[in-house]
Amino acid sequence: MSLSAFQWLDSSEQVAALAARLTSGQPLFLDTEFMRERTFWARLALIQVNDGSACYLIDPLAANDTDAMLSLLVDRPLVMHGCSEDLEALSVWPGMRPAELRDTQIGAALCGQDMQCSYQKLVDMLLGVNLPKGATRTDWLQRPLSAEQLEYAAHDVEYLPGVYQSIYDQLAELGRLDWWKEECRRLQDDCQRVVPEDELWRQVKGAASLDGPARRRLRVLAAWRDSTARERNLPRSFVLKDLELIAVVNRVPVAVAELSALGLHPSALRRFGSELLAVLATAEQGEIPDPLPGMPEPALRDRIKRLRTGFASIAAEHGLAPEVLCRRRWLEALARDPDMMPEPLTGWRAALIGDRYRDWL
Repeated sequence: MSLSAFQWLDSSEQVAALAARLTSGQPLFLDTEFMRERTFWARLALIQVNDGSACYLIDPLAANDTDAMLSLLVDRPLVMHGCSEDLEALSVWPGMRPAELRDTQIGAALCGQDMQCSYQKLVDMLLGVNLPKGATRTDWLQRPLSAEQLEYAAHDVEYLPGVYQSIYDQLAELGRLDWWKEECRRLQDDCQRVVPEDELWRQVKGAASLDGPARRRLRVLAAWRDSTARERNLPRSFVLKDLELIAVVNRVPVAVAELSALGLHPSALRRFGSELLAVLATAEQGEIPDPLPGMPEPALRDRIKRLRTGFASIAAEHGLAPEVLCRRRWLEALARDPDMMPEPLTGWRAALIGDRYRDWL
């Protein structure tokens, strides 16, 4: 494979000049590289852009003027692949939501591929090009970037226009372009959704096993952990791991030595031990939150099985993978409360499903 051609942009003036050359509403084919292994907030390390005629690798560590970057990215369609984490990184800096998004991973799924079809697989399948994967897990904040990293980064947008056009043509032929638009809008909404602090406890692994008072404590501690992680720009697990949270709310320690006995890391004890105990001491107040759904009873399991079989049949009728039509959590929510249709099962999915699901309840 020949080396990819690209232009390296490391000043905000270059970014602004590129934005000025583009026509209004012109799509950009975009990818990013970011790092967040030791931080709460993702830090952009590279922005890859293909304007349809040339590829650009933008260094946001040097080209760091927010207005210049927004002038390039805002108010134009962005074509990306599997971009939920990229959208999160872009929301941190330069602080944006795309005016219009076209995710080729979603488009491929609506053409009959599985939900997680990779960019490399699509490039191979649609364009006959086998891309290397060697630089996926590397330090993208290092400078200078290696030749391998630069090549990998350029490939991520070099073939994106061809992938996009092939998927667009397939969806147009199938009459599913509106499906694509709906799903991409839903992805953007999901990426912007903020879990209320008093609901964060529901995301802690092991929360379903807790009794009422322990759930109340977990509600307070999960909110504290999240705010502490955000303020100090640390991963939540660097403050307190899920298993440690569960142990704390079950055992209710009152001294740092007791926290140590539960297995908390010494560095976490030094940084957060006293504060954790102070917060825990306030966690006996307020209403006890309702329990999380447990293992389904036999009648509910049978209903879930009937729904799964029925939805799989509908998906097959339309050449879709079953999970594209209905993911497991939506199916289980519908089985538990048939009168409350999960939001993703509205729109284009509702047109396929109709009322048939009621026969399986």
